[in-house]
Amino acid sequence: MSSFRMKTDVFSLILIATILFVVVPSSHLVESEKLQHKGIVLDSSITNPYLLWQKTLVNETRKLQSRIVSGTPAFSGQLPWQVILKKDEYDDLLCGGSIINKCWVLTAGHCTHTLSSVYLIFGSILIDDVDAVHMIATEFHEHPNYDPDTLHNDVSLIRLPKILNFSSTIKPIPLVPSSFIGSSFIGRIGVVAGFGMTDDEYLDYSQILLWAQVEIIDNSECMRVYGDNVVIDSVMCAKGRNNTNQGICSGDSGGPLLALDSNNEIMQIGINSFIAEDMCTEGLPSGFVRLTSFLTFIANTTGINNTKQKYD
Repeated sequence: MSSFRMKTDVFSLILIATILFVVVPSSHLVESEKLQHKGIVLDSSITNPYLLWQKTLVNETRKLQSRIVSGTPAFSGQLPWQVILKKDEYDDLLCGGSIINKCWVLTAGHCTHTLSSVYLIFGSILIDDVDAVHMIATEFHEHPNYDPDTLHNDVSLIRLPKILNFSSTIKPIPLVPSSFIGSSFIGRIGVVAGFGMTDDEYLDYSQILLWAQVEIIDNSECMRVYGDNVVIDSVMCAKGRNNTNQGICSGDSGGPLLALDSNNEIMQIGINSFIAEDMCTEGLPSGFVRLTSFLTFIANTTGINNTKQKYD
């Protein structure tokens, strides 16, 4: 699709709503150095990520719009799997990522593509925390079929140089079980998080970790914006819950898309992958890696094999 442009620099946080999609002009679609995701916002009254899905529709509708503009910080330990990626200690935000065990971090392929090393920060809700656990990793396992032009197979695994010690603020996120292969997730409420930009006009990254809610939509709706050569079966799309403009933006890519099963167990079902360039607040859908399409690649690379029983 000639109107779809990508950018591989930095990239990468809702109820059923019927939204008319408009085709975005080619000048506003994602570029290969820019792919990123929207600054996420949190309600400070929520003290547990599981409660995110249990808030009443009335309360959420009233709060969503104000939260997306100013953002509300996550509290320490709320999202303990969140990882900050930078090119080096002194560089700006590169991407997000997620801890999947003591030796591996999962992120988007465009976040590590062409890099020889990456600086990782763990367990912090502050983007510049000099006291946070950090490492420099040099071993990346990008999906062999990653395409930087379309962002197909936008998956990368980072092997840590030493074992990560878990704590109240550093924990892994369970991956979606293989029993969910074939599930569309359409209509499910998800959570996205990151330190990415919170506004299209003021190009500053969030200094604190923010999160928001999104709703998974049918891929056919997403194709109206990005085209069927971009939105393939291994891609999943979402829009802001309750027809808001919450979602991902620049700097958030590589971070996890989270959901709950019917047993209220949290799991990662996607990776933040792409957005419409310079239109984070326009309410357009965002694109995510559909993690069920890559469980074999992850298992073969890391040894992690998710066979947890599907509950719904």
